[in-house]
Amino acid sequence: MDISYNLHRERGVCNGRAFDLSRRRVYIKFIMETHHARFVALTTPESLAVVRDIAAVIWPETFRAILPPEQIPYMMRMMYAPEVMEKELAAGFRFDALYLDEVPAGYVSYSKYELPGVAKLHKVYLLSKFHGQGWGTLMLKHACRRCRELGFDRVRLNVNKHNARAIAAYERNGFSRVEAVKIDIGGGFFMDDFIMEKELRRG
Repeated sequence: MDISYNLHRERGVCNGRAFDLSRRRVYIKFIMETHHARFVALTTPESLAVVRDIAAVIWPETFRAILPPEQIPYMMRMMYAPEVMEKELAAGFRFDALYLDEVPAGYVSYSKYELPGVAKLHKVYLLSKFHGQGWGTLMLKHACRRCRELGFDRVRLNVNKHNARAIAAYERNGFSRVEAVKIDIGGGFFMDDFIMEKELRRG
C-alpha cells in the first residue's frame, strides 16, 4: 500500500531553532510543500531491507551518546536481523517506510499490544538530515491514523529515558508518560525507558 499526503495541511516543529510561531509555520509550510512525501507499506521480507539500511545510519547517530558502544550492535541484531523482522512481519507487525522525493527517509513499525484496544508503536526513526522540518510529526500522525483505522483506541511506545529530543517530540504530539521501566534484554544490557501513551481520537 502506498499512501501520499496533502502536505500543506501538516505542521511540525523546527527543533532547536529560534523561530517565532508564525515564521516557524511559514518555514515548515515551505519545506513540506516543496517535497513529495509518501508512505509505503513493506509487506515482504525482501522489502524490509530498506528499514535495515536506514537503521544502520540512524542508530549509531542517535544512541552513541546514550548507550554503551557495545550495546548498539547488540540491540540492532536483536531487532533488525532479517530473521527477527521476518517473524515480526508474519506475526502481524506493520512496517511503513517514509519516502521524500522518492528517497527513503524514515520508517515506523506498529502492531497489536498486550492490552485490549492498545497498539504498540515499536519504531519511529527519521534520518537526521530531515529533522526539524515537520516530517517526524507527519510520521507520528501517520502511525496514529493507521492504528486508529485498525480499530485501536490508544497507542503506546517505549523511549529511552535519556533521549530528550524524542521525548519532547512525543510530548508535542500528544503522548504522556505512564510508566518508567528497566528491561533486561540479556548480554548484561538493559533498556531504561519511559512508556508513553496517546489516546486516539475518533472522527
